[in-house]
Amino acid sequence: MDETQFKQLSDKMDTIIRLLALNAVEGKDLKNQVSILSSFGFQPKQIADMLGRTSNQIRVILHRVRRERSKLEAQEPPEEGQTEQTGEEHHA
Repeated sequence: MDETQFKQLSDKMDTIIRLLALNAVEGKDLKNQVSILSSFGFQPKQIADMLGRTSNQIRVILHRVRRERSKLEAQEPPEEGQTEQTGEEHHA
């Protein structure tokens, strides 16, 4: 396979991957689409291109999603058998 053929094949595979990713987020709201696509490993510019948005819009949404996640994680009670402050197991 020469370089030209490899490039063509690579471009086609990229297109297939993007279509599958878009199919996975179809029908979801924008915030969830961005979150899912980011978790698939797409960069903000790639997500913006796929969703017809600007990179800045995607970065703002990702920032908000991450901020919400960190707030939720801070509110979660420790797992059973662990102390709240250290996360170490507590034995009675």
